[in-house]
Amino acid sequence: MGDLTMDFLRLMLMAAMLLTSLQGQAADVATNAPAALPATHEVEFLRSPDKACTDCHKEQSEGMHGKHGQATNPNNLAPVTCTNCHGQPSPQHREGVKDVMRFSDSFNNKQSTESYPIAEQNGVCMSCHEPKPLREALWAHDVHATRLTCTSCHALHPTKEPMAGIPEKSRIKLCVDCHSKQHEAKATAQQASVSKEAP
Repeated sequence: MGDLTMDFLRLMLMAAMLLTSLQGQAADVATNAPAALPATHEVEFLRSPDKACTDCHKEQSEGMHGKHGQATNPNNLAPVTCTNCHGQPSPQHREGVKDVMRFSDSFNNKQSTESYPIAEQNGVCMSCHEPKPLREALWAHDVHATRLTCTSCHALHPTKEPMAGIPEKSRIKLCVDCHSKQHEAKATAQQASVSKEAP
């Protein structure tokens, strides 16, 4: 036999001996090993992540209702919690410090956006709600997103979301009602301006 064939046979013999040795060691370990440990279980976080919030905000003690109550945060695939939308409160939160996002109805209360501008409030909503599906659901989302807070029309923790599944006629009525109020407010402001200018 040639040198190459002999080298190959020696290598195969060494591999077989090593394999036999390893199998023997594995058998020894199996017979002398302690009883198998039970399969590990996943530790679950039992305390509600919203507990610190609901200790004071009693009206939310039953948790969120509506879609947010059953929703999964697309950013971390965990259930939606208070801090996902409102942020982490500081230690001074209980003293009334404005350190968490507060959502408001910017249509009926213009001053409500002084501390938390429309873009900031809607930015929180847009961190989960993508513009394309909103646009497909109703074109008015694009038109109003920079002028009104989402919470001017939508409720955050409702047992029933007022905008979900409303018929087309009701949508039109919302447009007419809101824009009528807007026109009335402008007319009142113009009349007041004219009255001031008149001698």
